[in-house]
Amino acid sequence: MKGIVTRNVSLLLGTLLVGMGFVAVMSSAHAAESAMLRIGMAAQNASMDPHFQNSTPNNSVMSHLFDTLVTYDAKQNILPRLAVSWKPVDDTHWEFKLRDDVVFSDGTPLTAKDVVASFARVEVVPSVSSYRTYTRSIKSVEAVDPHLVRVTTHAPTPLLPAFVTRIRIIKADMEKATTADFNSGKAAIGTGPYVLEEYIPGTRVTLKRNDKFWGELEPWGTVELRIVTDKASRLAALLSGDLDLIEAVPATDLDSLKSDKRFNVVAAESNRLIYLAMDQDRDNSPFVRDNNGEPMKTNPLKDLRVRRALSMAINREAIVKRVMNDQALVATQFLPVGRFGTSENIEPQVYDVEKAKALLKEAGFPDGFQLTVHASNDRYINDSRTIQTVAQFFSRIGIQTKTEVQPWSTYAGKVAGHEFSVALGGWAANTGETSNPMGAIIATIDKERGMGNSNYGSYSNPEFDSILNKALTTLDDDARAKLLAQCSEIAINDLAIIPLHHEVSVWAMAKNIQYKGRSDQFTMAMDARPAGKGH
Repeated sequence: MKGIVTRNVSLLLGTLLVGMGFVAVMSSAHAAESAMLRIGMAAQNASMDPHFQNSTPNNSVMSHLFDTLVTYDAKQNILPRLAVSWKPVDDTHWEFKLRDDVVFSDGTPLTAKDVVASFARVEVVPSVSSYRTYTRSIKSVEAVDPHLVRVTTHAPTPLLPAFVTRIRIIKADMEKATTADFNSGKAAIGTGPYVLEEYIPGTRVTLKRNDKFWGELEPWGTVELRIVTDKASRLAALLSGDLDLIEAVPATDLDSLKSDKRFNVVAAESNRLIYLAMDQDRDNSPFVRDNNGEPMKTNPLKDLRVRRALSMAINREAIVKRVMNDQALVATQFLPVGRFGTSENIEPQVYDVEKAKALLKEAGFPDGFQLTVHASNDRYINDSRTIQTVAQFFSRIGIQTKTEVQPWSTYAGKVAGHEFSVALGGWAANTGETSNPMGAIIATIDKERGMGNSNYGSYSNPEFDSILNKALTTLDDDARAKLLAQCSEIAINDLAIIPLHHEVSVWAMAKNIQYKGRSDQFTMAMDARPAGKGH
């Protein structure tokens, strides 16, 4: 009997140990499934509609839910996504071969018809910043077979693969869905690594891992993208452990964060230009007045000498050093010199108060005028401080300058509606070369062709447009680069905009998280991994 009892006890103990091991394994698996990543976003996305507004906050959030045919890595190298391959068939035809193992988050297989519907929807969705910037060269999109898409362009379009990195693919039966349908979650069905659980505008976007995703499953079971526009509050939430990762780290806090062993800090030079757009269209600009506060008969911003005076009045080095705490680069053109389409012939603007005053006098404004300049206060790094500093510089040359700043949610629609006289803008070159910003913020506004969609100053120059259009259809890279450099020279010499600086993006995160910074400034859960897990 003693031997039997001992044996039974041993069996019971073994069963308990196995059971405990099973529980441990299950607990570990559950922990992996329920792991949450909480990210502090500096600016809110405008909606959950992937075709509604072409902005970095929107594109960043949409990347979690909706895929594109082609994508970029952190350094803007093109990679396959929903398309495994693509090729030009001839000068005006491209073919994209789709993956055959992709389903939407509701289980519906992806086909070429979904791609056709997605491109068609871009053309009709009401938008203050349309994605037609990227589809303007496309004549038609057709499904050759369930996994082959043929794109026909109006003319040779060497940048088509880069353009389609911004067109997100939805289900074909959601082509007629409204923006409200996407915001409610009804139409927010994509092929991306996450699915939408909850969207509270201006507060947070809650995502769940998409276990039907065609690629490697993400390590985070839940992701919260919390909108924390105040930089001090965003940093405080990271320090207290209420957030795991934040973007747009205040430059003034970088040194203390880097020395704190609880956190990692990652920086990346961005492709974003911060600039001033000036109303160069209306004779009576809404926020320009004479020194008595009365409307002016002529708009001084239409005078090149005045625009030069404004540019010359700005000490960009001081902005980079004092406002941006050296987390920026002085801008002379649309991208840092050396990038595709830039010109080595453009000289940095010299800061010269006296010469700026002389130019104003020469233009007929010896005593200056009154001006109100506008900016967002939660969209770009130190945007409100930047515009306030610019206003001080303008005041030094005799222009009585006031500032008005607004949340991006308010500012975006107003600046796109051309409500301001001088406005702070920002543009990230999504294609990594200069035709992208120039076609959007400088080209003459042409809604039918998708040109000038973000031309806030209504600038127009037929010579510039002609050369840009030629560049956009030039297949030879060297020839296209020269044409784009010529466009850069025309636009900058004519002060189509006033370039200020290029942002350097900084992210901070808890020590147990590693993150890959991006030149396009997207902040995405897909670039975050538990420390030691790698990408």
